[in-house]
Amino acid sequence: MFTDHGIEHIDSLWDTASVLTDEKFPLNPAEAFVLGGAFLLHDLGMGLASYKDGPESIENDPLFQDMVALNSKPPAGNEAQDPEHARLQATVAVLRWRHAAQAERLLNDPFLSDDGKNIWLLADDGLRAAFGADISSIAQSHWWDVDDLPHKLPVDHGVNADFPGDWEIDPLKLACLLRLADATHIDSRRAPRLLHAFRPQSGVSREHWFFQQRLNRPKLSQGRLLFTSSQSFDEQEARAWWLAHDTLQMIDNELSRVDSLCSDMGKPQFLARGVVGAGTPERLAKYVTARGWKPTDASLRVSRVESVVEKLGGKHLYGKQPWIAVRELIANAADASTALHFASGEPKPAVYVRLYQEAGRYWLEVEDHGIGMTPDSLVGSLTDFGLSGWHSGDSLHESPGLASRGFRARGRFGIGFFSVFMIADRVEVKSLRYLSGSTETTALIFEDGLSSRPLLRDVPPRERLTRNGTIVRARLQHDPLSTEGLFGTDAVQESRSQMLRDMIEQRSVLLDTDLLAAGPEDETDILLVTANEWKTCDARELFRKIYKDQLRSPQLQPMYEAWESVFVEHEQALRDDSGEVVGRAILAAGLESDALADVWWWPSPRAETFVGGLASDTIFDCLGVFEGEPLRADRNSAFPVASEDELRRWASSQAELTSTSRFATAQTRYGAAELARSVGESVPYLPCGYISSGELVASDLADWIANHDEVILIASYELLVFHDETGKVLYLDRTRGRRVELPNNVIVMDFWAHWFFPEEIRPRPKDSRFGEYGALNSNDWNPKHWWYVNGKIGSTALLLEAILESWTCTPQDVAENFHQRRLGRAGDERIKLTCVDDSTKIQIEGYLLSRPVGTA
Repeated sequence: MFTDHGIEHIDSLWDTASVLTDEKFPLNPAEAFVLGGAFLLHDLGMGLASYKDGPESIENDPLFQDMVALNSKPPAGNEAQDPEHARLQATVAVLRWRHAAQAERLLNDPFLSDDGKNIWLLADDGLRAAFGADISSIAQSHWWDVDDLPHKLPVDHGVNADFPGDWEIDPLKLACLLRLADATHIDSRRAPRLLHAFRPQSGVSREHWFFQQRLNRPKLSQGRLLFTSSQSFDEQEARAWWLAHDTLQMIDNELSRVDSLCSDMGKPQFLARGVVGAGTPERLAKYVTARGWKPTDASLRVSRVESVVEKLGGKHLYGKQPWIAVRELIANAADASTALHFASGEPKPAVYVRLYQEAGRYWLEVEDHGIGMTPDSLVGSLTDFGLSGWHSGDSLHESPGLASRGFRARGRFGIGFFSVFMIADRVEVKSLRYLSGSTETTALIFEDGLSSRPLLRDVPPRERLTRNGTIVRARLQHDPLSTEGLFGTDAVQESRSQMLRDMIEQRSVLLDTDLLAAGPEDETDILLVTANEWKTCDARELFRKIYKDQLRSPQLQPMYEAWESVFVEHEQALRDDSGEVVGRAILAAGLESDALADVWWWPSPRAETFVGGLASDTIFDCLGVFEGEPLRADRNSAFPVASEDELRRWASSQAELTSTSRFATAQTRYGAAELARSVGESVPYLPCGYISSGELVASDLADWIANHDEVILIASYELLVFHDETGKVLYLDRTRGRRVELPNNVIVMDFWAHWFFPEEIRPRPKDSRFGEYGALNSNDWNPKHWWYVNGKIGSTALLLEAILESWTCTPQDVAENFHQRRLGRAGDERIKLTCVDDSTKIQIEGYLLSRPVGTA
């Protein structure tokens, strides 16, 4: 699937190398031999034949397993990828990424013949001993960065005693010649038309073949290479033209960098220092021509990178929430600890959060003893906005096997680190890679936040890390105990140390690493979270961890103490496909009667969703915790990782508990039913609404409708529903609290059905029978649009289907007889309800459904 890497390509390298040099270029016979050997070897690793054990060698490579794992992950909302396709993509990736290193091994490792004898690619022992190391290293070097060449290549060395004394080899000179000859060979010889007929391509590979087929052999023009096309590229071939443009820009950059390196190192320089027209698309189009369209530089660009980072990585993305910065630093530290565990098998080391004062300023510090970072990954991960270091190619090479062993980073968007600049004006990051010596400690300093370039510096001996890991120190812009500071208040209720613990502990309950913290008044680090303890602790202890703040609030304490009893009795675990606990929660099933003193202002119960063990989002009408997946880059919106089937099982079980619970009330039975139906469970034994006699369970709905020719629907937000000490359902006018009676053909229910799943996870079901009314440009009531949106969800779906069954009519017939009763342009058509106490009438908006004429 690659462009040609066969012997024709090898032969052509001598030609492209000759364009870059002249007869004055110094090259002795030994160097010519080594260069030819490097030409032959540099791409041989692209073929499976270069691996003595064939595919087995590839599949044993940790990178292969990582790539299989990555290619097997389904895109959002799609089915899992074909396993064989994932393995093919992984094989391609390994061949490409390893081919340079494989080239180095080919001369040193013999192949076995059928009779078990060793076969060497360079059969002559003397030549292999004299030149094998140079050939191998130079062949591999074409995959390195230009700046790495002087450091990784062998130094200039003396001449082998078997050869003339002036046959000294210059590895750097030959490596530069190889990489430039290889880079500039992109003409039609690299993509033969006949060969392409037998190697049909798709995607980017196809575009590579396409544009290279049209390029002529380059020639030298005033110190630069001139590439021309044999045919113009029309509008449908624009993608291939732009790929040619980008490739020629890459070659231009390589020529320039090699020229600078050779000049700096005192090496012979090459005849070409750039590519003609590579500066702009308009100039290049004079030589690589386009037909019917005009190449112009209309690519997206960011003029003020620091402004974009500040806006999209700070307050404009996360809002004014100082906790987010702490959360993201903890998440990065926990990722590093988890990565070390997967890489080494060691237990996950703890994460430490510290707040202290230094030289009159407050500093926040987050420390881990995880896998650490090399200088390259430190700079790459923390300066490339939007690049997640855990998903980059560098990460796969520095930490092979992580993906295949199941490691999945919390950080996926490459923006979380930048949230620290919401609270800090100076940030210092110090890191030491796992298995590296202390002398390799590296520091990256952001001296003025995002307003200046960060500084990568060496670390003095006394400041070096003696253990692998990373320390992030952030100098806070404001005193933590201030309205603009970390805690967002200047009320001195507790010490800064206690406020730090309060900020962190409740929001980190689901962490899978130990978490310790220390504030200015603490002498030692204090353990706040024990890794995964939430999965096994008893229900009461878990509840008190989750709702610690609420249980300490004088206003909320009675409510949450009542909910605690319900939680202890009804709590159930949710599990993933492997049986691992991914949630512990209940439907808000009811309240103890002695907690019902002040229901007018109490907030709705809510469960917390945690992403990577850290608080992210809430789910109403539930209590407990869920492990979640982020729905947006800010990770403030999330949804449980439990499968749809598991959520339905849990909701159905919770609804059944609710129906018989000693805590159950008319309100909570209906609420449980609505939540269960919002995940697709019908729960026919629970109410779908309220009628004059009280609850109407779903199984009795059709019979009730059959007794009426008109049904009045009142939305549940219009009336308050309670029960007295005998269990009788009471209805109160929401505006003045007057108790009212319902006519026997009125049903009170949720008018706009709730759908539990976010659209990103599973789109809201719609009734396709009214699909033409899905988008309306009017605010007027349209029953067909309402039916389209709500006709397949919750209790409203049960009501509509029961009407169709009981009245034996079509959806269109019902929709034509479905009218809004409101105060509007036509006058006051609202429903009149009688007050129990004084027989006066009140008027409430409702909806009238009439049996179509001519139906049974």
